[in-house]
Amino acid sequence: MNPEDLLADALHDRVERTDYPSTPLSTVAGRAGAIRARRRRTTALAAAAAVAVVVVPGAVWLGRSPDGSPQPGQSLSSGPSTDPTAPTVAGPLPLAALPLGQKPGIDYLVGDTYVTMDGRRTTDPALRRANAATPVRGGLLFAVPEKASPDIARLWLRSQGSDQNLGCGSKHFAMSTDGTRTAYWVMDSCTAGSAGKLYDGLDNTMAEGGAGSVPTSAGEVIDPVGIQPGSVVVNAWRGQRPTPELIDAYTGNATPLSALRLVTGSDENHRVVSGEIAGNPLESAVVDVRTGAVLWRTGWQLGQFSPDGKYVIGLQSGDGSPDSYAIFDAVTGERIRELPHWDLPGWIRQVAWEVDDTVLAVADGPDGEAIIRFDLRGSLSRATPIGPPTESVQIGGYRLATRP
Repeated sequence: MNPEDLLADALHDRVERTDYPSTPLSTVAGRAGAIRARRRRTTALAAAAAVAVVVVPGAVWLGRSPDGSPQPGQSLSSGPSTDPTAPTVAGPLPLAALPLGQKPGIDYLVGDTYVTMDGRRTTDPALRRANAATPVRGGLLFAVPEKASPDIARLWLRSQGSDQNLGCGSKHFAMSTDGTRTAYWVMDSCTAGSAGKLYDGLDNTMAEGGAGSVPTSAGEVIDPVGIQPGSVVVNAWRGQRPTPELIDAYTGNATPLSALRLVTGSDENHRVVSGEIAGNPLESAVVDVRTGAVLWRTGWQLGQFSPDGKYVIGLQSGDGSPDSYAIFDAVTGERIRELPHWDLPGWIRQVAWEVDDTVLAVADGPDGEAIIRFDLRGSLSRATPIGPPTESVQIGGYRLATRP
């Protein structure tokens, strides 16, 4: 399970248990190009956000009115999101109350369409049930969870206008920060308990010219979470409990991440991972993958790291109320910015980093659903129009695609 879905699985046992494709991408502008474009847009996005705060009277700020807009660098209270002094509201903030800002800076799915950050679209009826997708050279790789076995998905490659069934495998993919490596797991057959192969392709080549694949044992379900130099971060399921591991992309040797019971995020820049502490599911930690040392811990559930590795997203669940989210300094554990549940426009069922200081989330509110955006400055806006509520989080609604 992944962070986006492992922060939408770990993130969502209460609302889920804590991550990923376009016009057939046979053109040169594949994922690597999109990632480079995204990097070039980072400064522009931040500047545009600052301008939007000035010119949009309806700009919403986390935990305060527009007149109380925080100054850059000003943090909200570091107290728990269950603060008894929290404002009492009749219901969640309507999505329509949020100003409409720029389009999402990462790829996403909506209905049966995959939309790239630059606006290109791929439409395929099979995408309506896809929960993850990622561009590879010459096509779009996507996963459709099996109804009978929700932890397993059918993997499809859409290329040159047609779909190729690759078999069964992981319902999540992992991607390197620069967008040039994609990891995914494929079973040898769709029979329960089948052995499989973990693929780690360079330049999004479906293993062509990359490290290829390494075998995995029968009875294992491998869920890629992230990429580290020369290895893939996974949760290896052998029964009811996962084992967080680093699997060498060339030899297949597995190194347990013994400090964790579940890994939910990975930062290759600083060689660290996040996840639930072994023996204590109520605490999460950031762990050094080279030494196994716990660098810091928190009562929040931690998910994915920002693209530059400076921040990590966290979630805190309330009793019967929507979850609260926060952004932590990945080195010190300091809580930089919090999005309390009373500021949320409904339930959040997926989060992902857009750029180094901005987070996107799928919000399911009383007036529909949309992708929303919040950042380190504390602003909150919509990144998409409001769509109708969907019957299932797996079918038809907004979903954030696989991204670094």
